[in-house]
Amino acid sequence: MAALPLVLGFLCGACGTGEPARPNIILVTMDTTRADALGTYGAEQPTPCFDALAAEGARFDMALSASAVTPVSHASILTGLYPYQHGLRVLSANSGFRLPADMPTVATRLKAEGYRTGAVHSAFPVSAYFGFDEGFDVFESFDSVMRRGTLGDSWDTQKFQRRSDHTTDLALDFIEQGEGPYFLWIHYWDPHDPALVPPPELIPPGLPRSAEGRLGGSIPLYLAEVRYVDSQFARIVESLRARGDYAETLLVITSDHGEGLGEHDWWAHRLLYQEQIRVPLILRPPGVNGPAVGGVSELVRTIDIAPTILDYAGSPHAGSAEGASLRPYLEGLPREPRTAYADQINGYDHNARMLEKRPNDDLLYLVSDGRHKLTWRPTHPNLSELYDISKDPKEADNIFLQRQDIATPLLVDLARRHPWVVRPFPEKGETSAD
Repeated sequence: MAALPLVLGFLCGACGTGEPARPNIILVTMDTTRADALGTYGAEQPTPCFDALAAEGARFDMALSASAVTPVSHASILTGLYPYQHGLRVLSANSGFRLPADMPTVATRLKAEGYRTGAVHSAFPVSAYFGFDEGFDVFESFDSVMRRGTLGDSWDTQKFQRRSDHTTDLALDFIEQGEGPYFLWIHYWDPHDPALVPPPELIPPGLPRSAEGRLGGSIPLYLAEVRYVDSQFARIVESLRARGDYAETLLVITSDHGEGLGEHDWWAHRLLYQEQIRVPLILRPPGVNGPAVGGVSELVRTIDIAPTILDYAGSPHAGSAEGASLRPYLEGLPREPRTAYADQINGYDHNARMLEKRPNDDLLYLVSDGRHKLTWRPTHPNLSELYDISKDPKEADNIFLQRQDIATPLLVDLARRHPWVVRPFPEKGETSAD
């Protein structure tokens, strides 16, 4: 009988924190969503669900993505590694576009540790074609391939995407079908393009349309699509509350990258300016019973998401990635300053059809210490960029040539990483050594 109190003490070790030992985990990745498109980050109109989650947990105000292209960025989110570490560097090429099957991810780790795992996607670029299906019991995505063309590789954006209401229906099905702790990855695509738009009553009046009546891309439509995603994820939150699961669920809300809306003379992504790689990151931890953290100003990275999820799940692999858990920020514990890396290998990506307009953006390598941000152009070194983000958040004053004392340590950091891609990705079976 003497052992019984010890056993009970071990089983109830986490009772004091109110945190479940094996929380449910929902990761939401919104495609092409800038941080400032959400109300909690300063948008004029609220995104009520995401704003409320930020108020309950933590909102990271300087979260940087590892890439501004969908599969590359998602690979970093799911592995906790940078592109030069996990190997998925481009959207389309002869190779370098698929996550290796033996690469550990959040899904493979959690499935091996007893979690039920599911993924529900809204578009092709996070499909099995790019290697994202490993580790999932349920993988509700799209089967397609990249099509070769004279103007570059592409995929059928009209056919291989779905609106967020349909994605949410499938996500709710997964939540309701099964027992035990689960990991669910929900990917929403809506803000990426106007192919599928919100219901008519949610579309701002007076937006530009084609002769056939189709809506074209515009800032008001983009923001309306973000708000529609918010309203759809609110259905997930309502379901969790109704089931009594809300308190024991870890919610992570982020995006793969942002979007240029005219800044730096660009209306898309694939660049590394702040509007393209500064992303929303909201963490609503399980067992919340204390004061909310609010906004966190320190630099964090999307590669920190996988270690954070594994940390809350109690996984022994929480410290095995390049990224580091964000849990210390929520618990007021000491943490070391972080440095962020990102890249764009546009010059060797067959889908990057922007080089005719922007030839100097063929190869971009970025490192930031939170204040200073360097974007190195190895093929056009004198056009590299250095900004003091604390004084110049819109990146209007390039001080690269004037402040080599600041640029040099950041260049040394880049060189130590050895992230370079110096030739086209080889065909399968070929080799390409640096």
